[in-house]
Amino acid sequence: MTIGFFSSSYSEARQRFLASARAKNMPVTSYLHPQVGPANETLATDVARIGPADASRVLILESGLHGVEGYPGSALQLSALEEPTFSDDGDVALLLVHAINPWGYAWNRRFNEDNIDLNRHFIDWDAPGSLDNPGYRDVADFIIPQDFSADALAASDAKLETYRTERGELAFRSAIKLGQYSHPEGLYYGGLAPSWSARTVAQIANDHLKSAKICGLIDVHTGLGPFGFGECLSGMAPDSDEGKRCSDWYGTVAHTKSANTAYAGSAASILDGYKRAAPWLVWTPIGLEFGTRSEKVVRDAVRFDGWLHLNGGVAHPKAQQVKALMLHAYYPDEPEWRQAVLIRGMEVVRSGLSGISR
Repeated sequence: MTIGFFSSSYSEARQRFLASARAKNMPVTSYLHPQVGPANETLATDVARIGPADASRVLILESGLHGVEGYPGSALQLSALEEPTFSDDGDVALLLVHAINPWGYAWNRRFNEDNIDLNRHFIDWDAPGSLDNPGYRDVADFIIPQDFSADALAASDAKLETYRTERGELAFRSAIKLGQYSHPEGLYYGGLAPSWSARTVAQIANDHLKSAKICGLIDVHTGLGPFGFGECLSGMAPDSDEGKRCSDWYGTVAHTKSANTAYAGSAASILDGYKRAAPWLVWTPIGLEFGTRSEKVVRDAVRFDGWLHLNGGVAHPKAQQVKALMLHAYYPDEPEWRQAVLIRGMEVVRSGLSGISR
């Protein structure tokens, strides 16, 4: 298994994905984004299918929900396109959704063009309920450092640590990770109206899942966990029907709504988004999270990227340094990490195909 599937930019990844799909005579549906990338390149979510167009069982392999995390998901999609066993066979198809957040991928941001964290974004817009996260309001003024320096980071860290000590670990994680809907320029903002990516998810469901009855989703992420380890995450409780199917298909699964989970169980994830976009399907969706650096290194990269967003973005003289931190945190360049991602990632894809076939 070759680490040559990994690309150095969104533009390169997109061109390789399109070329590989077309070389195998696979039709590609491209959903064009209204904005452009850093080299004025076209941005799009591209969808290719391996298997019958009218399959009743469809497994989705998706990359790039969190922009800068798109590189390993794209590499897995290229690997799947080269996998000889993933051919037209029976009633199962593998749907490859490349770069559902192409803007964030191209600009090496975790968030989208509206500063939205798409994994906090897929609420029920017809009945949104309470979107308040009082914990984030408590930390909003200091979670983002005042400038790009070690001293500013230390000052921010001290205030966050005080909050953790006073409120407890669960409150601290919830304040940061649950998502927030009160500070549009802050971190982990969930948005107040459907984004381009949310509308695209709905269009993909309408265009590609109408014939399906059973559907799985593997949404690829990086950042949390041990270096190179790929953990399967279910957004449902382990004793729910969906949670049981996730465990049946993939073996060991972390359920973000279990009583002893270490995850915050963020609301309105992409797993919810697909289920809402195609409610006629029986869904078994997971996130596949590949660990990179320490939790603090990963979080600090996002915090400094948040500072950059507030201070001129890519026009700022420190932009290149901030983006280097993002890539270091979310896209390790060590060959052993990339090899581990491919081996584990393809193992999970095969497990998903086996599970949906049963």
